[in-house]
Amino acid sequence: MFNVLLDPLPTEYRGFPIDSDFQIGIQIMQALEDGELSRQEGQAVALSLLFLQEDAQGNQLPLPDAETALEGLVWFLTDWNHDHNSKVDKTRITDFDIDQWRIYSAFKQHYGINLNIDKLHFWEFMGLLTTLPECAYTRVIDIRAKKITSKMGTDEKKAYTELKKVYALDQPNEVEYTDNQKAAIDEFDRMMEEQKKIRESKKLAAKAFKDMVR
Repeated sequence: MFNVLLDPLPTEYRGFPIDSDFQIGIQIMQALEDGELSRQEGQAVALSLLFLQEDAQGNQLPLPDAETALEGLVWFLTDWNHDHNSKVDKTRITDFDIDQWRIYSAFKQHYGINLNIDKLHFWEFMGLLTTLPECAYTRVIDIRAKKITSKMGTDEKKAYTELKKVYALDQPNEVEYTDNQKAAIDEFDRMMEEQKKIRESKKLAAKAFKDMVR
């Protein structure tokens, strides 16, 4: 199991060099979610982005077979996350185009990282993104993930309904993707759902502490 506290961030999969830059990771996720691309087209774009075809001197590099390449794609998109994820709603809650400024400002404010010029490994980017403290970005994804239930009051239902319309994202057609692709695409949203629950727990704990010391 990879441990960022002990291990160097990977730059190859089973001996095949990869482009580990966070911007490549984002483009891969966008390709897999692109409704204008067929399953095969999205997959082909993702794999061509991930595996390097030439070295620094311009020499051609060997490429993995199709099965190894797909395994490498899922590994690249998911293996940074070691939490045991339970089955959750697969609603898409992040769009790297629509949310670009919220993510950019959050990294600059909380980490001092300029995502326009600084270089990060994709796993480092995802680890930092999914552990952001409360900010404009986390508030928006919390709204997208929020379930409107019968237990809510009329005003609360109305407020969340309107907010969900403001921040709504197009949802991908799931039948377009294989099980491996779904796992890779859904991993990010599962992690964000877990982080939402953690933030809610922290808020409840903080409130309980305030009530206790009053």
